[in-house]
Order: sequence, then C-alpha cells, then structure tokens
Amino acid sequence: CCFIRPGVVALTWTDDKSDPQYEISKDAFDRLSATTDAKGRKLEIHRVHQPDPILITAEESGGVDVVEGTLPREEGMRLAASYINFYIANGVIVMPSFNDPHDEPAQKQLAALFPDRKVIAVPAREILLGGGNIHCITQQQPAPQKAG
Repeated sequence: CCFIRPGVVALTWTDDKSDPQYEISKDAFDRLSATTDAKGRKLEIHRVHQPDPILITAEESGGVDVVEGTLPREEGMRLAASYINFYIANGVIVMPSFNDPHDEPAQKQLAALFPDRKVIAVPAREILLGGGNIHCITQQQPAPQKAG
C-alpha cells in the first residue's frame, strides 16, 4: 500500500481468493482497518485492483543478466505487477501499465485520488523483469519542510 495523503492509503487488491496475493492484501486491509494515523484518525483505505498475473517468458528469462546475490528470473515466475508502485512528481502521477484490462480502471481511480495531478500510464513490463517497478527505480527524496 501507499499513503495518498495523511489518513488516506491505496492498497493493492484482488477479489480472486485463489490468488496468493488475496491473503496478503486481505491481511494488510485488516491491519490497516484496525489502525489510525498519527492524529488518531481511522484510515481511509482505497483498494486498487491489481493486474492479472504476469509471468516471465523463456525469452525474457534468458535476457535477464544474472547478478551474484540476486534471485534468478526463471520462466513462469510471477512478476510483481502492481498499480500502487507509482511515482508522484510535480503535477503528475507516473503509473505502471501492463496492457491489462485493469489498467484503465486503475488510472481512473488514481486520477480520482489525485485530482490535482495528471495520471500518466507508462508500460512497465521491462521494469518488472529487473525486480522492481516505477517507484522502485525512481528513488525519490522528499524535500524537507520549512519550519514555521
């Protein structure tokens, strides 16, 4: 999940109880539902449906450089695709897209959650092959708040 603003979070979600992600997301939802923010407010939780499972192909697996100390990318492995792994920039949200039926609804949902920002979808499969996503590769650093 990620914080949208104080007291508001977005959470990766699936309704498919046979998907291993379901139990993970449900556990996160239950924990978030039972907690409050720093000001004691109950969290507002927005479930953002994940894309359908994306599996690495044999060709993709063969093209990934093996680096000592990292997990191999083998054919058939599920890639960690999520719309929550977006980047917040000045006036925009850069969100991953996967050529998936859930891309457009996720983009609309993020646009509603960030009404003052333009949501731009960027194909992210190649990034997933390296083990991360858009938020992972940006390594943003928030500007410090001015005292006063």
